[in-house]
Amino acid sequence: MERSFDIVILLDIYGELLANAQREALDMRYNADLSLSEIAEEMGGVTRQSVVYSIKKGEQRLNELEEKLGFAKRLHSVSAKLERVESLLESGNSIDEIKLLLSEIKREL
Repeated sequence: MERSFDIVILLDIYGELLANAQREALDMRYNADLSLSEIAEEMGGVTRQSVVYSIKKGEQRLNELEEKLGFAKRLHSVSAKLERVESLLESGNSIDEIKLLLSEIKREL
């Protein structure tokens, strides 16, 4: 399940950088939860093997883009820091820690 979620996030971030067939196959597989046969039919009757190839190449490309650009990693980091800031604000704790977290978030953005 974790891997599927990771691919969905990467697809949202980098999907437009993929070839159309890769993006469509990944979208149908991970967002619409279609089987390989259903995807093949939706893509105009291509073979299941070409769907598998498109999905594998698309996943590979998404991972390469994330390795190079790191947007998903930064998004996760900023999200975690914002949750910590929210928690600190709710508890009325350390303004210094909040300031530090906010400056880290600025640097990451």
